[in-house]
Amino acid sequence: MSLPSEYPIPSPGPEVDPLRNSQESGQVDAVILAGGSAEALDAQCVAKGLFPVAGRPLVAWVAAALRNAQSIRKIVAVVPTDEDLGDWTDLVDGVVVHDASFSENLGAGIGALPKDLQLVGVTGDIPALTPEAIDDLVAQTLARKVAVCYPLISEGDMLEQFPGSARTFFKLKSGRYTGGNAMLGDPRLFAPLHDLTQQMFETRKSPVKMLQLIGPAFAAKLLAGRLEPVDVEKRLSKIMNASCAAIYTRYASIGADVDKPADIAPVEHFLAHAHETAHESGTGAASKTETGTGTES
Repeated sequence: MSLPSEYPIPSPGPEVDPLRNSQESGQVDAVILAGGSAEALDAQCVAKGLFPVAGRPLVAWVAAALRNAQSIRKIVAVVPTDEDLGDWTDLVDGVVVHDASFSENLGAGIGALPKDLQLVGVTGDIPALTPEAIDDLVAQTLARKVAVCYPLISEGDMLEQFPGSARTFFKLKSGRYTGGNAMLGDPRLFAPLHDLTQQMFETRKSPVKMLQLIGPAFAAKLLAGRLEPVDVEKRLSKIMNASCAAIYTRYASIGADVDKPADIAPVEHFLAHAHETAHESGTGAASKTETGTGTES
């Protein structure tokens, strides 16, 4: 658990194609963003990712899921402090201490990786995340052959797997969905999209700011439920000037973040049930409470 000797690692030459390399190897690298304010959970906690749930920091659960995912090569965690982190750091290949904006923290994490594979950015507040959820996201993204991919979870799957959880859902023609707390893409896109990345993060829970970003005409269609995922893909591709895809996943754990006290009980119930199931089967698998193949029926 240490940073590379040369940090940040220089970007590879133009002959390197992260998408092609990931398709050939079936693997990507990962950045965990474990900062963020924990005030809504515990004002004394230095960062949300370090807030304990079911006996471990939120980020520890995320790191374990990524380490057990067959599709992950290297993992870097970005945290605001290096004090009292605990033994979860043994699960990652590097820890970057950086406490700035979302986009700057992501950039710091990317800087500690070779950037020769596609990269998945994951928030450190989804403790129910499973290896299968990550492997499904990677497999679907690589199959789509796009620069950026974002997971969507149906309202039905989220509420079935995490009953009692309060999420923000949006309506498409095919149903109501929420977004996942992960995004997979080409690491070379980060530099030109640095400002847009921060803007998209800031608009995620502000309808007014989102309206300004995606445009009033598109926003009106979205609010009216008149769009399909392909419409969202086209709009995002235009905004980002890169090929984008929205994929359905039935692994709801990838969107079950812990933002407030009410989020804790559904997640702890999921973790307890997964532990019991794994113990009974003797496999150690933590995803038995999630169902589906990652495709929409």
